[in-house]
Amino acid sequence: MAIGAREQTVRVLAAARTVEQLRALTIPTTGGRFVRLTDVAEVGDGAGEARSFARLDGRPVVAFQVSKTKDASDVRVEDGIKIAIDKLVEAHPDVTFTKIYSIVDDTRASFEATRTTLLEGMLLAALVVFLFLREWRATLITAIAMPMSLIPTFIFMAVMGFSLNVVTLLGLTLVIGILVDDAIVEIENIEKRVAAGERPYAAAMVGADAIGLAVVATTFTIVAVFAPVAFMPGIPGQFFREFGLTVAVAVLFSLVVARLLTPLLAAYFLKPATNPHPRKPFKGMYRNVLEWALDHRIVACIIGGVIFAFSIFMASGLPAGFQPPANNNYYYLKVQGPPGATAADMDRAVQSITRLFKARPETAHVFAQIGTVIAASGPGGGSSGSDLRDGTVTIVLHDERELRVPEIKALMRDKLMDLPDVRVNLLSDDGSAEVSTILTSEDGPALERAALTLERQMRGLKTVADPRPASPPSGPEIVIRPRADEAARLGVSAADIAAVARVATVGDIDANVAKLTDGERRLPIRVRLADGVRSDLAQIKALQLPTASGGYTRLDAVADVEFQAGPAKIERYGRKRQLTTEADLQPGVVLGSATAEVDNLPIMKNLPAGVEKATGGTEEAMGELFGGFAIALLSAIFLVFGVMALLFGSFFKPITIMSALPLAIGGAFAGLLLCGMSMSIPSLIGLLMLMGLAAKNSILLVDYAIEEERAGKSQRDAILEACRERARPIIMTTLAMMAGMLPTALGIGKGSEFRQPMAVAVIGGLITSTVLSLVLVPVVY
Repeated sequence: MAIGAREQTVRVLAAARTVEQLRALTIPTTGGRFVRLTDVAEVGDGAGEARSFARLDGRPVVAFQVSKTKDASDVRVEDGIKIAIDKLVEAHPDVTFTKIYSIVDDTRASFEATRTTLLEGMLLAALVVFLFLREWRATLITAIAMPMSLIPTFIFMAVMGFSLNVVTLLGLTLVIGILVDDAIVEIENIEKRVAAGERPYAAAMVGADAIGLAVVATTFTIVAVFAPVAFMPGIPGQFFREFGLTVAVAVLFSLVVARLLTPLLAAYFLKPATNPHPRKPFKGMYRNVLEWALDHRIVACIIGGVIFAFSIFMASGLPAGFQPPANNNYYYLKVQGPPGATAADMDRAVQSITRLFKARPETAHVFAQIGTVIAASGPGGGSSGSDLRDGTVTIVLHDERELRVPEIKALMRDKLMDLPDVRVNLLSDDGSAEVSTILTSEDGPALERAALTLERQMRGLKTVADPRPASPPSGPEIVIRPRADEAARLGVSAADIAAVARVATVGDIDANVAKLTDGERRLPIRVRLADGVRSDLAQIKALQLPTASGGYTRLDAVADVEFQAGPAKIERYGRKRQLTTEADLQPGVVLGSATAEVDNLPIMKNLPAGVEKATGGTEEAMGELFGGFAIALLSAIFLVFGVMALLFGSFFKPITIMSALPLAIGGAFAGLLLCGMSMSIPSLIGLLMLMGLAAKNSILLVDYAIEEERAGKSQRDAILEACRERARPIIMTTLAMMAGMLPTALGIGKGSEFRQPMAVAVIGGLITSTVLSLVLVPVVY
């Protein structure tokens, strides 16, 4: 209000500051009379109604989680948490703090495994160089290339704000063998001149100049392959941005090292040959096979086409999955209680689950959270307003154990069926069901019939186990139906009925209730009926409702109150009602195979009118991933062609170079099939890498053949000379790459199950692409 020349704020200060003041409040009634609040209600302190709880090994606990901010480091945050908890332990010696699990453990393990793999790959690559060149100085120069390429890569990552996470560590694992490729090509070209009698300085100058275009072309080919990965659309693009840029930049720095540092070290560090000798004559089995292929070019091309066709056939037999099964030190269970289950019922179910899993020797802890779900925000998180009948159990495993997580799940799946009065199901690594099929419709009854038919038909599939509805089953509920005529006569609205029923039973929501200030806390003042009254349906029917005339009437006078079966939960997808059917994967089965079988079921091919399948969760992410990689692969092929056309000044030479690309996939598919692996994120990354590596071998051959033709040799003699001169560096770089990938392919180190398919695909593809490109690329040329 305005007083004088200024506006003043008006505040009415009458809030009760203590419970005693609250008890002393007077309430006006009809007839101008007043009553004290304590005359009509009991007022006292109390705890909120428990709608969620946590148990650790069957004992009540207070559980909490800590999440880092976007730009914070996982490791530093965990270190800070440890310091803070140590202070709490010191201040509260009677309280026990137990860490359930931390994703930082996986990050630390991946970092250690990557560091070990880098060192092993460096040593193995150096060993390959030594076995071929038999010169320790040349070997040392090559080995220096890896750390000299990684150091500026780490600087770039720091400038860009990248962290050493699972994605960037995967990229560093992938480039272990590549970082020495350019240096190997350079040092091999220099060393063979030194062995022929040239002085190291002159050999370094001539050798580096002779191989320069080929080294630049091979590097930019790999950059062209991985650059599109960093710009994939959707969620996969965000996930692989750091990966693609890290690989591309590391390879570019390896080019700088190979073109500048390697020749410099070779010029001043290598020693002249004590016994110069000319190159050995080009003969043997490789020369004979090459001559035959050049004499029978049509037959050789047909053989190459057959190999490619067989590769495509093998690819059709590869199952498709999102990512390989993890072997973490924990896994999740979904817990659903029956309709109407109380907190005591859920506690008994948790105790049964705890006893079942604590009997397993590999189980360290059993953590249960009821009223919250793992998919929301991890163990210990979620909203306390969630359904009391929903929960998640986290099984924490010992580090040292005989069985892997998929094997443990397979053993425990049938035993979960024996638990009474509760539905317990296995979850995937991200806290969701391994297989989810979503049906949507505006027609509720038709949707329910279709979902029930789908669940029944899924029970006949061999790829999935334990099909079940995601939503809890229908259960009894109290339904209040206003009698419109009687309610209108008395002036009682449906909103009045709903408000009285809500306040009397649950006490309204926190946002609507008054608050009592207690120091720094704001305590909700909840008004509701006593527990005994709330469980008496007769007294619920007798609730008093205000009428339009200022009087009151009973609830059952204007509405019918009765029991009725109803859905426990109604979920929507794209504004339509949805029903999800979940299932587990059978041991050894991946998501792509299971989804294909589900989609081929009769009900899925003939869905009722108005019922549609929706894609979500892991299935949607996998579709985005494969679509994004397909676009990235096509973009990489066009970029590689463009790079080759610019460097060689021809449109036909790049076609010759890229003829090796189809030859690389056969070995990758064969390796994945032999090792029982699927086409997933890491194997797709391996295939991308093979595109660059296969083109690298072709570039080394074609570049030298072009130079020889310019020198006056015939096309056949030029390509034969190219095969003679470049076969050794091609084999050396291939073996170095394979050696760098070997520790990863063997599954050494924690978290290797994710990286292993990538290494297997790369090694398998390198074997076939190297062998075939040394023969078929000259034929195409």
